[in-house]
Amino acid sequence: MASIEEVVERLKSNRPKMLRYMGAVQLLLGLFLLFMAYYIGHTHLHLIRAGGRAPGRVVGYEQHDFISSTGNSRSFTTGFLPVVEFNANGRNVRFTDWLGSNSTGRFPDRVTVLYDVSIPSIAMIDRPVMNWIPWAPIAAVGCFLCVVGLKGLLSQSEKETTTYDNHTF
Repeated sequence: MASIEEVVERLKSNRPKMLRYMGAVQLLLGLFLLFMAYYIGHTHLHLIRAGGRAPGRVVGYEQHDFISSTGNSRSFTTGFLPVVEFNANGRNVRFTDWLGSNSTGRFPDRVTVLYDVSIPSIAMIDRPVMNWIPWAPIAAVGCFLCVVGLKGLLSQSEKETTTYDNHTF
C-alpha cells in the first residue's frame, strides 16, 4: 500500500491528467444532480410556472409511516399529510399534499392551492419557499458543477492544444 506522500507525489506529477478527470467527474455529477432535480421537481416547476391558483381548505390529514434506517436499525416516524379540497372550474377537487408535519393542526385551515388547469388533481399547497425545496437547491448545485466541469475540461483541452501547437515535429 502506498504512503500518503507517494500518492500526493503521483497526483502532483499527473496534474493535467487529474484535472481533466476532475472536470469530467464534476460534469457527470452535475448532470446526475440535474437529472435528479428534474425527476423530483418537474411537477412542482410546472405548477409554479403554469399552474392555476385557487383558494382551498384543509379538510383532514392522512397518516403515513416513514421508514428511516441508520446502520442496522430501522425506525418508523409517523407523519400527517394534509388533505386539501378546492374548487376548479366548478368542480370540487380533493388531493393529499406532498409535505406534511409530525402532528395534525400545523397547517392553516385556509390555503392557496397551485393546480394543473388541465388535470386539477395534480396540485399542491402554495408555499413560497417550500415550493422550491428540495429540487431547486439540487438543480443549482448541478448547474454549478456542470459549469465548473465544462470550464475545467475546456481549459485543459485549450492547454493541450496550445502545448501541441508549440511543439515542432
